[in-house]
Amino acid sequence: MQAYFFPYIGYFQLIDHVDCFMIYEHVSFRKKSWITRNRILDKGNNLPITLNVPVVKQSSSKSIGETMINNSTDWRNKNLNLIFFNYKKASFFDEIFPVIVELLNENCDSIHEYNSQIISGICNLLDINTKIIASNEKYISMEKELRLLANQNSTEEKTQRIFEICKTEGTNNYVNPIGGIDLYNKDEFSANDIQLDFVQTLEYKYKQFNCKFEPHLSIIDVLMHNGVAKTKGMIHNYKVV
Repeated sequence: MQAYFFPYIGYFQLIDHVDCFMIYEHVSFRKKSWITRNRILDKGNNLPITLNVPVVKQSSSKSIGETMINNSTDWRNKNLNLIFFNYKKASFFDEIFPVIVELLNENCDSIHEYNSQIISGICNLLDINTKIIASNEKYISMEKELRLLANQNSTEEKTQRIFEICKTEGTNNYVNPIGGIDLYNKDEFSANDIQLDFVQTLEYKYKQFNCKFEPHLSIIDVLMHNGVAKTKGMIHNYKVV
């Protein structure tokens, strides 16, 4: 997976399920992806609003690992103010806000490193002890070969990347979020001696002040309304298909 910015609960369910979780940086940076943004709840308007991390010269010609954070604006305080004013009356604000402040203020130059630190921090908070690999220099030469394939078939490129990584890491089981079920073929993986599974988040709901429930917001929203202890239980609310 790529390193998303304070991702939603399903991302952490995937991490919880696997033995080893690879945060991969040697693929093209995608504009308007979850790498630089996520959503929290604007309790005044009962609508999602977006937290953003600005980056220098967004470009799909750059890899995620080459994409640097733009610190010329005070974006950290802007995000913290949005979180503070929308969650200061949340049930677990006092427990969670100091953690969010610490993670948001991580001092990193690259968006990959920054988000990886946040993801690891949330995992530590929730006692998710999965091994996380966030540095993947050994795959740079492989990516050069895959670029030739990308010009012909982008889906085949993605699949071949997974096969090569699984082979290098010595695993015969690859797990993907449920959104990949229309992208990857279990028979094709089986032909390469790899079991393909998908993690599907089961339906969940919790009280968001007196607002209409808005699912799949950032893990920040889940933590603010449920606290660490209850969120740990919610992490296990998924199935593997």
